[in-house]
Amino acid sequence: MKEREKTYALLARLHTQEMETQASTLAALQGEADRLVSERNRLDQSRKEGASVTMVEAMPYRGRFLNIVRKENQRLSRLIDDVERRIETQRDKVMEAYREVRSSEKLREDVKDNIRRAIRQSAQTEADELILLRRITDNNPAR
Repeated sequence: MKEREKTYALLARLHTQEMETQASTLAALQGEADRLVSERNRLDQSRKEGASVTMVEAMPYRGRFLNIVRKENQRLSRLIDDVERRIETQRDKVMEAYREVRSSEKLREDVKDNIRRAIRQSAQTEADELILLRRITDNNPAR
């Protein structure tokens, strides 16, 4: 029984490590999404500033600048959408790993409970045998 308990403890540790790895990957993806959103926000701010330029000399370049900013904004939006899809997939992996951890912990606890129950039952059986032997020896005085 002790070997089984050790096996389940190892299994729980392995599942915990897997969950931590998956959670770390999720955190990295969320950091990437935050970075891309910040970059898109800075680009939007730059677009607003560039669109408000009223200098005559800058007018010929303004349209091209806004077009470049729009294309970059679209590229960032596609990247953000891709990262968000990957985040959802990774979140599912983290939840699955969490379920595996909980399942292996439950198995380990069940084995521990079975061991405790077996020990109690063995101790009770031994105590019952001792009581029975005492009664037998008390009822049968020395011959």
